[in-house]
Amino acid sequence: MAPRYKRVVLCRGSSEKTDSQEAYVKTLKTAGYLCDFLPTLCFEFVNTSELRACLLSSSSYYGLILTSRRAVEAIGLASGEDNEILHPWRTLPVYCVGPATESFAKSHLGSENCIGKEAGNAKELSELLVASVSKESKPLLYPCSDIGRETIEKTLSGNDIKVRKIVAYKTLPSQTLESDLSKLMDNVPKIFVFFSPSTVEHVIAILKKKSYEMSNVKAVAIGPVTRQALVDSGLEVSATASKPDPMSLLEAINDAEKNEVAEKFE
Repeated sequence: MAPRYKRVVLCRGSSEKTDSQEAYVKTLKTAGYLCDFLPTLCFEFVNTSELRACLLSSSSYYGLILTSRRAVEAIGLASGEDNEILHPWRTLPVYCVGPATESFAKSHLGSENCIGKEAGNAKELSELLVASVSKESKPLLYPCSDIGRETIEKTLSGNDIKVRKIVAYKTLPSQTLESDLSKLMDNVPKIFVFFSPSTVEHVIAILKKKSYEMSNVKAVAIGPVTRQALVDSGLEVSATASKPDPMSLLEAINDAEKNEVAEKFE
């Protein structure tokens, strides 16, 4: 049965095209959906010198924690793309959230010992870290966003696992978000896919400001944290993808469509 909501708006990240973005679009298009990409955020790298100093002291660390593509980019920027600095880190354990972050770490940092791509969120990665990292180990280096939740840091500290957290980038709303979103504001029902709490915050604020007909929006979340952000914003969540990958998203959307059809015939 063809979906009533044929258009999907992917609310994520910045404007540049990535392999990860293209994978989502390809998967959804193959299933019969039309996709729009809404650049929602922009990023400002900070504390670069501090991060560089840590990278130069690789022998002081057990490994890396990477929860986003931006964290990988922050390391690349801090290292000056200097292979001499990055080389010692290549064989150290790198704990990544999701396959996209792992793939980016491998291609841009040369990481050879990536762990955790099956972890779909910070909570799952925290559990993996607690199970695999010894309390006697050296600290883990954790570059992250200024709005990153403290799930990983608190979990590790609570289990006596040392972590060196550095705010490596700031997450800000895209300067063109309001105008880009206005182009999508019509009466055609759409599925809005939210990839992070920050995308929820900025997109929902504009939708409400412009008095957009929210009944035409079917909200889908990537992961439980983003789902909670949608609930807190007052929007009903139609589906939640269990992991940050295209097939999990498609399965969540399909399940939501089936449940909606079933409810109509009850």
